[in-house]
Formats: sequence, C-alpha cells, structure tokens
Amino acid sequence: MKAYKLKFHSSFHLAYGNAVDGPSETFIRSDTLFSAICSAAQKFYGDGVVSEFIKESKLVLSSVFPFYKDEFFFPKPLNFYPDIQDYEVIKTFKKIKFVSKEHLDKIINNISYEGTNYFKKNEAGKFILNGCWRTVENKTNDVILEAVENPHIITDRISNSTQIFYKTEVFFSKDGGLFFFANVSDELINKFETVLRFLGDEGIGADRSTGKGLFEIEEAENISLPETQESNLYYLLSLYSPAKAEFENILPRESYYDFEIRKGWISNNTLNRKSLRMFVEGSVLRLAKKQKPTGSLHLVLEKKDYVDLPFDIYRSGQALFIPIPGGINDNN
Repeated sequence: MKAYKLKFHSSFHLAYGNAVDGPSETFIRSDTLFSAICSAAQKFYGDGVVSEFIKESKLVLSSVFPFYKDEFFFPKPLNFYPDIQDYEVIKTFKKIKFVSKEHLDKIINNISYEGTNYFKKNEAGKFILNGCWRTVENKTNDVILEAVENPHIITDRISNSTQIFYKTEVFFSKDGGLFFFANVSDELINKFETVLRFLGDEGIGADRSTGKGLFEIEEAENISLPETQESNLYYLLSLYSPAKAEFENILPRESYYDFEIRKGWISNNTLNRKSLRMFVEGSVLRLAKKQKPTGSLHLVLEKKDYVDLPFDIYRSGQALFIPIPGGINDNN
C-alpha cells in the first residue's frame, strides 16, 4: 500500500452527477480516479495494461482527500457523535467533512476527548479549516482550498441569444492539495506510477484543454494505514459497491452508512454511464462474518454497442477499508 500527494498547478472542476456546469466536488471520488487512470493508461500503453488494471484486486484506490502541510485528512466516520451540549458548537461541528489522522486514530480507538478544547464554545471553530478538523489551531493565513464561481456565457446557435451560467473552480493553496492510497499489485506498480504522472500532465476533470486539472505527483512517505487485522467492523475510505454475498454479510442495524448514486457522462463524449448506488466514504459497516470486503468492478458501457466508443468503460466499486478494533461512537 502506497500513498500519493497531488499538488495542483491549476484549478479543477469535477461536476456532480450528470451536470456539466455548476458546483464542483472539492475532492476526487475513488471511481472517478480509477476511470481517469484507466483512460490515461489506454492512451499511454494501450489496451494491454488497462486489461490488467481491471482485474479484481489488481488496482484498488481510496478516494482523494485533502492535506495541508503535514496534516492528512480522512472522511469523518459516520457514527462519530461527540457529546456536545452547546447549540453553537453543534452547528460548528456539522461543518466537518474530514478529520485529521490524529483525530481519526482517537475516534476509531474510542479514546476520550475529556479535558480538550475541541468542543468548547468559542474554541471549536479555531480547529476547523475548510471543513477539516485539525489538531492545531488555525492561523490567520491558513487555507487549504478556495471554491470560486466563475461566470460563463453560452450562445444559442439558432437565435444567437446568450445566457450566463456559473461554474465552480477549486483552487488549492501552495501548502494544500489532495492525497490517496493505492493498493497495486507488485507487477503493475511501475506502470501505475507512470500512468499517474501522465495523468497529471493531461489533467483531471473538466476544461483540461485549457490547462485545468493539472497536477504533479509526490509519494507521501509520512502517512500509512493500520496493518490489516481480523475484524468484523470496517471504516470505508472509498466508494463501495458490494457483491451480493458481501451485501448479505452486512448488518445494517449495527452499521452507519449513507449511499450515493454515481452517474455521469463519458469524457469527450455524449454517452451517459449506467448509474450505480454505492456506500460513501466514512461509512462504518459491521459484518456478520469476519470477511474483508472487496467490492466489485462494473462494466457500464461496452465498446461493441457504440461506434464512437474506443474502449469498454468500467466503474470501480472496489473497497479500501480500515479495520476497526471496536466501537467508535464517542457517546459509548
């Protein structure tokens, strides 16, 4: 398992669902990154390497989360409910989407926050930056990212009338960016890293032809995940589409989760991919049997069915989890 930083040279726009304009994601989902890597691999190496990437468990990715300086942030576990009495502090904590690695370690190991300032009135907000919960107080100039709405004009080809629409672009500070984990088979790691660098030169997201979404890669050597251990409780770092047997192994009443329907257009094409419902990052799933989740790869468009489709299109619902030793609800 290796971790990589993405340091962006320009803004990016990753639209929600089928939208081609409007709001943007501020981080990259695991299925989006997987598809981008497969597309880049097809351009750089051809079908042979892609056919290896789409074999089960050969290339498993987390989603791509924020980092700032030496702090790495993970999705907030969905069953983390700190014992907060003050309404203003509750409102502050509702803004949290990500938690630092230090906070995550405390949460999943059920370590008490007693005696800290994190939940005190007029103190809690000092530790939250762009939706990320830090262990150090913010300084005046601290910023991870900025989402900017830029106006664009579209002209009707028949009537020549114009209409303004807004597209969100996400800019990262020089000390901020995104990072992810990749579990890659040994025989593919060199090709994977080559493709990742090529993708950085190509860009990710919309408007790549105008220089958007460009990034450079740096291996993150000071962050790691816990060693794999036997457990029946797992915290999700990627989107997850379980196979039928895995789905039947989930105990829904003892799990904390949310779903998202993943859909969207093919890049540089008018084809719409098949929609899939997946568990979201931060979900905490309890399993009936101690069986590590793996998830599924889905073939969502086949090139044989479309004249202008150069290769098969897959969506990855393969799972990257952290096994949890016990309960992580702060109220326990």
